[in-house]
Amino acid sequence: MGTSRIAERVAAHWRTAIPTALLLAVAVTQVVLVRVADLSPWKGGGFGMFATTDGAAFRYVRLFVDAPGRSEELNVTDSLEFDAVRAQLFPSQRFLTRLGEAAGARELRNGREAATVRVEVWKVEFSDQPLRANERRLRSLTIPIDWRPPAN
Repeated sequence: MGTSRIAERVAAHWRTAIPTALLLAVAVTQVVLVRVADLSPWKGGGFGMFATTDGAAFRYVRLFVDAPGRSEELNVTDSLEFDAVRAQLFPSQRFLTRLGEAAGARELRNGREAATVRVEVWKVEFSDQPLRANERRLRSLTIPIDWRPPAN
């Protein structure tokens, strides 16, 4: 009888300890990614969403295409919107590369040359002065586009 009570207590303890440990792991991971990898505090575990304005409304993506005889900024079109939002909220090399490759492929499909696409993620920060905002580039990555001239 005494052994089963101990077993019941241990089982009850683990049922509460596992969710607590998982919640702490998510929280620590999110805080680390915000500090190290520029993850928006609104993403991940979302533990910073009520303490900062650093969400999708205050971040933006810029795309630049370069090719022989061409250098210009591209608009983020509807077809690139999903990848752009992912890159702006978590500007990892993977998401920046995915967005740059998608933008380059779109340019090639539309018959425009593209040798490289540069993806930049910017953040709007507010100072202690009222209504004073500054923009800061968080990350930038240049992606080479595999372009081959049409065969004659």
